[in-house]
This record gives sequence, structure tokens and C-alpha cells, in this order.
Amino acid sequence: MHELLPLSWIRIHGIRPVYRDIALPFSRTRWISYADIPYDYTLQILYEDLSRSYPDGYVLRGCTPSTGTFFFERSCMTLRTGAEAVLELNRSHLERKTVLGSLARGARQGEVTEILMNEANQHHFEQFRRETKHAHKPQLRHLFRENPSRACRCFVFRSCSGQWLAAITLSARGLTEVHTELMLRHRSAPGDIMESLVAGIFEILKSEGFLEWSLGEVPFMMLMQNPEEPLTPIEQLMVSLVSNWKHVYDFEGLYRFKNKFAPLWRPVMLCTNRNLSPFMLAQLAVSMGFTDILTHESFGMFRQSLISV
Repeated sequence: MHELLPLSWIRIHGIRPVYRDIALPFSRTRWISYADIPYDYTLQILYEDLSRSYPDGYVLRGCTPSTGTFFFERSCMTLRTGAEAVLELNRSHLERKTVLGSLARGARQGEVTEILMNEANQHHFEQFRRETKHAHKPQLRHLFRENPSRACRCFVFRSCSGQWLAAITLSARGLTEVHTELMLRHRSAPGDIMESLVAGIFEILKSEGFLEWSLGEVPFMMLMQNPEEPLTPIEQLMVSLVSNWKHVYDFEGLYRFKNKFAPLWRPVMLCTNRNLSPFMLAQLAVSMGFTDILTHESFGMFRQSLISV
């Protein structure tokens, strides 16, 4: 059995891996944001191929603890960045009262269906994205497969009149494991729609024989909840900064939503075969678009404070 790939990396029936990377020029290394990896590639084969393909160094994010340990044992440096919410499809995750209440209300609004990502539906999907709540704000970049294609499956909650109210895209992390890429809700959709969409997808994946569905990472949150292992100095630095970022990225709200489904919380790791420094993390924050969001939200708060004076 293969170890799970990093988040947004997928398994393919191919001969060679395909890497998507972004230069971190001041660190003289590259961040491999996601990749397509052949099914017959073990972690050892992947490690050897990365070493050949990136002689100046590489950074991976979204690794499981076991994958992080594998790279750590080969002289790489690791860092905990948060935790992913994992739904085990052979167990119950939809029985909490808050979820059951949402499902009862959502059932009156429409139904969950899978959308074939052909050209027409990709166009429809992009139009839908422009109608979501945060579409006018800067977005995180390179953390997800942002443009659904044949590499992703797309599920929508469609109203009785045919309107898309919410959408979730999934990628194949393994033979029996899938990972959430995008979770989108129409700006006028009822509040219970996303819970109903998750529940509908859960039942579809379970019926297809999948064993695990990752709802994706909640950054920072688990580092702030008394982790079993002491924080490293860089992890302590991240935690000290997080309290000033709550107006930028609502990771607490993201945690509350995903925790409704009683998931298994699995730590998420960043790995690099170069020196892991605050400077490298700052470059990653720029590449991810986090600094753009920070600037936008901070300016918005400043402007609001001037208006209220």
C-alpha cells in the first residue's frame, strides 16, 4: 500500500510524474505546489526522482505525518502547518444533531448531483465562482487545483429550479482516497446547503467503495490546541503571529464547519530538503497570495475605522 501523497497531488496511470512548481528565488529552491504521480511510484522512488529533478532544492506542503517522517529520515526538515479533517467512509460522520438538522432543512432545497467537467460545465463553474461570497476578494493561490478539469470530480447542490447553490471539487489522492480541492457556496444560498452537499457526496463516495475523504486542511488551528509534541521554534513563531491574522483568514470558522462531521484530525506537514527558515515561509506566504489577502483585509479595516471616526 502506498503512503498518501501531499494534498492536491494525485495518482495517475502514467509513466512519469508531472510536477507543478513555483520558484522561491531568494531561497534558491522551488515549491512543488501539486503533482501527478504514477501509481507505481513509492515514496522512495518519488524521493529519488525529486532529488534528480530539483538539484537546487524543493519544498512540499500538505504531507501526512508518515510521509513527513519518511523525508525527515532522509535529512529533510519538516514543519507542522495545521491539520486536515478526514472522513472515514466506513464510519458514521453525519449523526450529530447540528448536521441532522441541516440535512432536514437542505432536503427541501434541492438535490446533490455530480457534474461532468466538460467545456460547457467548466464555463458554468467559472460563472458560479464569480457569484460566491468571497469572489471579489483576493484568493489563495497554488494551494488547490483551482481550475477543475478531467483531473477533478465536481459535485453541486442544485436547487429545485436548477440553480447551483454550492459546489465541491475532489481529486484522487489514491485508489480509495479522495481530497477536497474547492468548497464554494453561492452568495445567496441558504446556510445549510454546504452540510447537505457534504452529506450527499459522502454517501456517493461510500457507495463507490472509497475509504477516505479528506475535507482539507485547517491551517494553524491544531498547533494552538495543545499538540502532543512540543512546538519547534518556527512553529512557535507561526502561533505567535496567528493571533494577529484572525481578521485575514477565518481558520476558526473553517475548523468549526469541518469539525461538525466528527472527523479524524490528522496533522499536516511541510517538508524541504533545504534550510527551513522564517524567510522561506515568508516567500511561501507571498507565493500563496496570503500577503495579498493580508493587505486587502487590513486596508479594509483601516478604511472602516476612518469612516467610523
